Amino acid sequence: MTPEVKIIHQLSQNKIFEISSKSEGDLKAWVANGQYLMENPLVPNSQKRANEFKLRFQDSDSIYIALTNDCNRFAQAAIESMWCIGKVEKLPKSTAWATVQMYYSAFFAAHALLRIFGRACTQLDSGHVKAVYQVADATEMTAGVSCIENGFYSSVIENQCIEYRKLKDSHADTWLSFANLLTWIIENVQNTTGLGKHKSDAIDLVSSLKQAMSQSGAVKGNWPSQVRNSVNYQHSYGTWFPYKNAVHDQEAILRNSDWLREPKAFDLSLNNNEIKSLYNISNSILSLMYQLIRYGYERAGKISSPLANGTFRLINQIQAS
Repeated sequence: MTPEVKIIHQLSQNKIFEISSKSEGDLKAWVANGQYLMENPLVPNSQKRANEFKLRFQDSDSIYIALTNDCNRFAQAAIESMWCIGKVEKLPKSTAWATVQMYYSAFFAAHALLRIFGRACTQLDSGHVKAVYQVADATEMTAGVSCIENGFYSSVIENQCIEYRKLKDSHADTWLSFANLLTWIIENVQNTTGLGKHKSDAIDLVSSLKQAMSQSGAVKGNWPSQVRNSVNYQHSYGTWFPYKNAVHDQEAILRNSDWLREPKAFDLSLNNNEIKSLYNISNSILSLMYQLIRYGYERAGKISSPLANGTFRLINQIQAS
């Protein structure tokens, strides 16, 4: 395992690698169960509804079980999305759907990485937010709020609390949340233990990834989403037949196992064409996810039941093929 991965791991929620429970509950189920208290009264918006709230929990095991299960689910989806990329018989230059799959692999990996660091982006439906409101009502913490809005929320775990804030766009705001996580890692690397060079290498890796995600004015870090949209809806970059104006190397784009290399093995400079750049970003994000999960899992003695029966069962299956 590379030194920079070990440095970054020190900032993770290491407890998720120590979960031996076979419970399949996720973060949504944890919210619905209502096993928490309000840390603060709800804050009404102009419609007297709430779109943010902070919960205090005593049973940390249950929330880390949920976080682990979510992380495992997204990690599996990320790996499978990338592994299923391959050359289409009789259409060897076709890379459109491969590009979309690369994007979703990175998108799912970003979700998994958020959870490794105690963060998440989650769709909370009416049943979930009603459970929170019932707790607030029972403890006289509604503060005049008539209800809590359902929708797409970000969350952060800190000091036995989890704070939720409503977002707007499930893709753009997930990338923004991931970019904010990368910023937080950069700012906190100096608090880790290790050689100065290794800390510098970790900062360079994360900074390069964030810069690549934010190219061409993508201030939310959602440049990968912009490329995906261009391929999927405008049929751009010569990825569709007859592949006019394609400047990327089709053979390289169709490789599905490069993410097993180190995250720093990919060229994250801004000198590549769009498809090649997306390939590098996607593989780097997936590699970082895999390396952090692998290191945390092995360091904890491989005791995580969700990861053993999920992500690493999948890894063993594809590597045996």
